[in-house]
Amino acid sequence: MQISKRNLVKIVLIVSIILLIGVTIKQAQTTKSSQNDKTVSKSKSNSVAEKTYQNSNQNNDGNIGNKKYIRQVYTYLNGEYGLSASSIAGILGNWIQESGIDPIAVQGDWTYRSLKNAQNSTDDNKDIGFAQWSYKRRQNLVTFANQKYHGHWWEAMCQLEFMTQQDGSFVAILKNYALNDSGDVVKNAVDFNDDWEVSPDEKNKVETTRGKNAQLVYQYMQKNKMINSADRSKIQKLVYLGNVLPY
Repeated sequence: MQISKRNLVKIVLIVSIILLIGVTIKQAQTTKSSQNDKTVSKSKSNSVAEKTYQNSNQNNDGNIGNKKYIRQVYTYLNGEYGLSASSIAGILGNWIQESGIDPIAVQGDWTYRSLKNAQNSTDDNKDIGFAQWSYKRRQNLVTFANQKYHGHWWEAMCQLEFMTQQDGSFVAILKNYALNDSGDVVKNAVDFNDDWEVSPDEKNKVETTRGKNAQLVYQYMQKNKMINSADRSKIQKLVYLGNVLPY
């Protein structure tokens, strides 16, 4: 069978179109595959980056509570009242156990801790703040907050000022603690617990929990240049500023 020249041209044209379509589809598939590979690669890259970020932000210093407040506590207690780094570590070792070094902490509120919960607990009888102040000390903290901090007892500076100026006879206890710093952060944690924090924990438990906390937070402080020694002249400024000792 002979094919006319016109039909031959048509056949060649159709074949060319089919080949062109095939090439176009192949290119599109190749491009899509390449894009998918890039997406997967990017996803993996993001995953690795996220994992790296998370790892870099893990608490490699052990359980030292809320790092956000460690420098603030150190700056205030050392700068204003001359407490040594080791004395402050003993305090923070206790506060890790009490509140996780969190001024908004309310007794029994570890899982759902929030500022709103702290505000709503102002008028109940739960322990509050860095040190989980309770009973009369709690009442006096709230009273002080009402007088100077618009009732915001959950503010860190409110609690630090209360601790060093308005916490009854415990201001003198804090002063004595600071003046008798042993340089041993575990002993400091035990002394602070026994005389100021007054938790019911037995000594061996205090050493293995609060003492261990103090060691960990002290290591963190040293790595972050919070290393000053005691200034005894500043420690002398620790005096109860109220009119009559409430306890």
